[in-house]
Amino acid sequence: MSGIVNLIKWLLIVIGAITTYYAVSLQIKYDGVTGKIISEMISPKLHPESMAKVYMPMANTLLDTGDITMASVVRVKVADDVLNEDVEEAMESIATAESIRSVGMLPLSEMVEIQTNSEGVTKGHPDFKKQRFLKIYQYCSPRTAMIMVDHSDAFSAYLPCRIALIEDKSGQRWLYTLDMNAMIYGGAPLPDYLLEKALAVQKTMNAIQNGGAEGDF
Repeated sequence: MSGIVNLIKWLLIVIGAITTYYAVSLQIKYDGVTGKIISEMISPKLHPESMAKVYMPMANTLLDTGDITMASVVRVKVADDVLNEDVEEAMESIATAESIRSVGMLPLSEMVEIQTNSEGVTKGHPDFKKQRFLKIYQYCSPRTAMIMVDHSDAFSAYLPCRIALIEDKSGQRWLYTLDMNAMIYGGAPLPDYLLEKALAVQKTMNAIQNGGAEGDF
C-alpha cells in the first residue's frame, strides 16, 4: 500500500514540475501573459461578459474554421429573391431613417472588372472576365465617432462602419460587418455615456444589415 502511495506522490510531483515548467515557459515566451491572466482571474478588469460575448465565441469560430477574420464578423445571408439593387436601396433607406450617414461605396468587383478587361470588352462580350460581386457600403455618425475617439484613439480604426455585400464562390450572397461586441464588451466596461452610444450604433448597423438581406424597408 505504501508503494502505491509513494508512486502517486511522485506522479503528482512530476505533474507539478511539468506544469510549473510550461507556466514559466509561457510567461517568458509571451511576455508575462500567464501572470496577466492569473491577475485578471484574481482581480478582473475586463467586462464581466467579455468571455461569454467575445472571447469564447471567437475561439469557437476560430477553432472551427481556422479563420480569424470569420471569428470577428457578423454575416447574414441575402434572400435569393432579393436583387443587389434592392439590398442597396433597403440599406440606404434604413440608414436615412436611423439618422446615420451613408459616406461612400466601393464597388470593388466592378473596379477589378474595369482593370482586368481590355478596352471595348464589356459585359456580354465572350472574352469578358467577370468577378464575384463585392461592394462595400460605409456609414458614420460623426458626433458619435468623435465621442468614441475621445475615449480611445484606437476606435478610429473601426471608422467608418462598413457592410460588405459579397457573392461567395458558390453564388450565395452575404452581408458582412465587423462584430461590434469586441469593441463593446471585449475590454474594460465602457463609461455609461459611451456604452449607450455604442449600443445604439450596433443596433443601427444590425437593422441595416438585416433589412438589406431581406430587401425590407
